[in-house]
This record gives sequence, C-alpha cells and structure tokens, in this order.
Amino acid sequence: MKYTLFVPGLTWLDSDAGPELCKDLSLPALSTLLGRGQWRSEPLSASEMLCRTFGLSQPALAANLARAAGLPPAASWLIADPVNLRVDRDRALLGDIGIMNLSQDEAATLVASLNAFFAEDGLMFHAPTPARWFVALPEASGAEFSALPDVIGEDINHHLPKGRQGMRWSRFLNELQMLLYTHLVNEAREARGEPTVNSLWFWGEASQAQPLASAYPAVHSHDPLWQQLAQQAGVAGDSPGYAFTLAEGGDVLIHLDAAEGAAQFRDVWGWREGLLRLERDWFAPTLAALQQGKLSEVQLCCHGSAGLLSRTTRLDLWKLWRRPLPLSKLYPQ
Repeated sequence: MKYTLFVPGLTWLDSDAGPELCKDLSLPALSTLLGRGQWRSEPLSASEMLCRTFGLSQPALAANLARAAGLPPAASWLIADPVNLRVDRDRALLGDIGIMNLSQDEAATLVASLNAFFAEDGLMFHAPTPARWFVALPEASGAEFSALPDVIGEDINHHLPKGRQGMRWSRFLNELQMLLYTHLVNEAREARGEPTVNSLWFWGEASQAQPLASAYPAVHSHDPLWQQLAQQAGVAGDSPGYAFTLAEGGDVLIHLDAAEGAAQFRDVWGWREGLLRLERDWFAPTLAALQQGKLSEVQLCCHGSAGLLSRTTRLDLWKLWRRPLPLSKLYPQ
C-alpha cells in the first residue's frame, strides 16, 4: 500500500522567508521521510495539483459543478464565488468563503440584486449553496481567469482577467463591487462585525462538463471541492482519517490542509501550529506504518515556489547514512 500526501502549505509560500520561519521547528518524522528518501524541487500551483489529481489539462470546472448543483444548461458557465477583498497597504488581498459565515438567504438576496443589475449584459447568477455561486453566460467570455485556489490570500492585482475581453470582465468586477459595497446585506453583516461579500471571483469557465479520472482508487480530503471531484471521478473522496484509510488497502492520495489557510494568509504562528499537528497526526504515524511494513512507500508533495515531490520506501529507511532533512533546507537558495 502506498500513501501520497499532498500537503498544501507545507512550505511557506514566500520562499525567501521560509528558512528563517521554520529553522527551529521540530518535525522529526517529516525530516526522516524527506532525508531518507529522494526528493526534488517541483514548483506548481494549487490548481495544477488539482488538475494533476483528476486528469485535467486546466481547471475548467464550472460546467461540472453547475451540472452537479442541478442548474440548467447554458452556452458557457463561470464559477462566481463570493469573496472578501481586504486592502493591505498597496495590495488587495482575497479571502474566500472560509472566512465568512454566509447564509443561503443572504446569498439569494445578493444574487437577486446582481441579476437585476446585469440583466442587460445577459449574465444570470445562481447561488445553489452559500459557498459556491455560478454565472451562466450567453456565449464564451473571451477572457482568461485565474483559478480561485491560486488567488486566496494573494494580491488580486496579479490575477485580474486577461485576454481579448479581459478589460470587459474587469469592468464587470468593478461594477459588482460597487453594487455589493452598498448592499443592505453587507451593511447588516458589517454592523454585526462579520466579513462582507464585497466581490466575486470568476474562474473555471467551461461550456460542457469534462470527464474526470484519478490515478488513485481513493482521494481523501476535507475540502468539499476535492470531495466532489473525487465523486465525479468515481473514487472514494471523504474526509481523511488515518486508521480508516490505512485499513483500505491500495494506493491512496490524502489531501492534508491543516497548514494551508495559515500559509495563505501569512499567519506564521498558525502555520507552525498546523505543521506540528500534521507531524503528530500524520507524519509520525505514517513513518511508523512504513517502518512496520504496513506501507510500502510514502510520497509527499506540496505546492508553491518551494514546492516539492519526495518518495520514501521502506528500504530507504535502512539507509542510515542519509541524515534527516529539516524543512528549512527545502527552499531554493
């Protein structure tokens, strides 16, 4: 049995600061897995890892997710996720639904206002759930959009719509932001001290659903998007539980996001705490299972500029001349 652990946020996303932030962090099991095995630098984005897992060339998932939500057919679909933009000095940082407690009634009210405002442009917004919204288009957008997983916690100025119609969709974003800024739903949320839905994030455009496939018979994740895509690919896709997963047999990919949110929002303390939890709950038990022969191989991967892919077999653990490799040594020099 083989484990592949995808650990977004394993390395600090600003790689120049990473070595200093984790140089005194004690992660002995992780260091042993990395040091005894073989690893290579492999920078990639979160959406690229998602595509690799489910056999996609690009994260054009809007039609898949709209169909799964029971929405009617459209010429083209965009995901239009509710987000919160926060100005930080000269940057606008994006936070997703994870920082908001949005109700279905609030979502429905906001979408009704958007539909009234953009009716002449032929845009029809839908909010089948508070966490994931869509917009049906009368034709292809003619623009290029950055996937939401690659933008959370980042400066959106580097991810605005591009392509032939990029300026048009940037204008749509400005208009809907002005509408949402003064909306009664957001005024009420602000009065309660809750984050407002002050923008949407367009991504994943597709005219028809794509076939999904997974190289793994099981893909375990806490992330609802990963769970949904695993289901569409015809593989197990529930939340990861160590003992349960180990009893399954076969190759398993496990998506562990305990450090991801803190890394995205540059919360150093939260990130370090997340890594310590991963060491206790996953890296140490995984190393023990490999030592005991319950696992034959462990792969580790993470995204970002200091992204990596490592492979450690049970035989590698006997190569005692290979010293444990601390996390601080993984960053590009």
